[in-house]
Amino acid sequence: MAAKKKAPQGDTTRTERAKAHLERLAEAKGKRLLVDLDAEGHAALNALLADGYGGTNKAVVNRALIAASKRIKRT
Repeated sequence: MAAKKKAPQGDTTRTERAKAHLERLAEAKGKRLLVDLDAEGHAALNALLADGYGGTNKAVVNRALIAASKRIKRT
C-alpha cells in the first residue's frame, strides 16, 4: 500500500520569495555575501552597531566596505 502524501506545512512560498529577492539583487547590481566572522571581526561588528555606525549588520558592513574602498583609492 502506498503512503498517502501529506500536505505541506508552514511557508510554501519561501523558494519563490528567495528567487525573487536574488533577482532584485542582481538587477540592482548587488552581491549576496555570506561571511563567517572570527571573534575579532564579530566584536568589531558589535562595537560598530552599538556605536551607531549603522542600524543593521548589513548597513555596518556596507558602510565599512565603502569607507575602506575610498581610502584605498586615495593612496
